[in-house]
Amino acid sequence: MTAKTRILEAASELLAHSADADISTRAACEAAGVTAPTLYHHFGDKEGLLAAIVDFGWAAFLESKRETAAVVHAHIGDDIRAGWDNHIEFARENPNFYKLMWSPAVSADSAAFREAFQMLYDRLALGASRGQLRVSVETAARMVMSATTGAALSLISQADLYGDPAFLNQLREAVIAAVTVPADEPTGRRRERGAGAPTIATAAATLKSKLAVENTALTSPERAMMEQWLTALADSSTDAPATPGRGRQRKRKDG
Repeated sequence: MTAKTRILEAASELLAHSADADISTRAACEAAGVTAPTLYHHFGDKEGLLAAIVDFGWAAFLESKRETAAVVHAHIGDDIRAGWDNHIEFARENPNFYKLMWSPAVSADSAAFREAFQMLYDRLALGASRGQLRVSVETAARMVMSATTGAALSLISQADLYGDPAFLNQLREAVIAAVTVPADEPTGRRRERGAGAPTIATAAATLKSKLAVENTALTSPERAMMEQWLTALADSSTDAPATPGRGRQRKRKDG
């Protein structure tokens, strides 16, 4: 084992058991059995060491995400549940790593963060192509990622307030309900009139996902404009008051 690896593993172990999510270079050197000049040679300074530890934590996080993503569910809601639970469990088991991983100074320029977000985006795009999203892929990815990380950080920072599994499940299901179309009921019973009918937002999200991967007769400027329109429709509020159509106006006149 190289000196660099010994330092990294020793420092990671110290961080994992630190009460304040911090370590000293002196303690890292003692734990690894190296001198301070050796640590500075490989990592530059304490900030460089912490950055390397974060990379180590991200590598473990991404590996767990890849394993979870290897299973593709029939409905995107189940994919979100699996990813959410995996994310929360990693944070619970690695609280100090997690705090550093998501600190603004680290995540702002993190290639690992972008990879994690892209994994989520790609899976949501698959759900959109099936007509299972009620918002655009971009909005769904932002909502799911921010809610999951917020829940994880709240859990490890204030476990007495946010550590209840029932609450975490309620929050997860609320997010899923906000971004996905419910899975069809297997009973085969006829739904109430209008229930389950595709909305404009869902249709727009589905068409946009297909436009991204299928060839069309649109030129590049036309495609860009269409994507802009579809995103606007996918993310439009379903609570906005409807404008009366011609049929409704005619009925009022005839009555």
